[in-house]
Amino acid sequence: MGKSEILLLGDGSPPLRTMGWLLEYRGFSIKAVRGSEAALEALVKKNYDLIIAKFSRGKKDNLTVLRQAKKINPLTKIMLITNRLDLAFPLEAYDIDIDDYIIMPISAGEFWRRVENCLDGLGVDLIPENSVSQSGSEVKLLDNHVVFEPMVSVSGP
Repeated sequence: MGKSEILLLGDGSPPLRTMGWLLEYRGFSIKAVRGSEAALEALVKKNYDLIIAKFSRGKKDNLTVLRQAKKINPLTKIMLITNRLDLAFPLEAYDIDIDDYIIMPISAGEFWRRVENCLDGLGVDLIPENSVSQSGSEVKLLDNHVVFEPMVSVSGP
């Protein structure tokens, strides 16, 4: 089994950074990018096992990147993330063969379960070496204690 390569495509928001941190802590190789050009450049240089992409209603660039990713490597798994304010996915998202849709908020435990489901069967380590403590027992990192909550700005008077 090899180390899983994950591309995190988003806006750099705190929930996405925390997801990237959680996956890095678990031992996965994470490449975080902002914008479609950086994502396409990363996809040309390396095959990724999983792409986790944030979707926003006004920006459809990420869907174009995901479509290209499937052309480059049809075995790449794709997870699309949105917040509860953007519940309506565009019809184009359904044509890309997305493996999982996440509507935030989501607990860290549920996020990890869904990543495992996407990577299952790809021949990658799901419990990398650095998630095991010195005593040999698995670290229960954040499992149900942290909720990835989208940041909502509220303008006041």
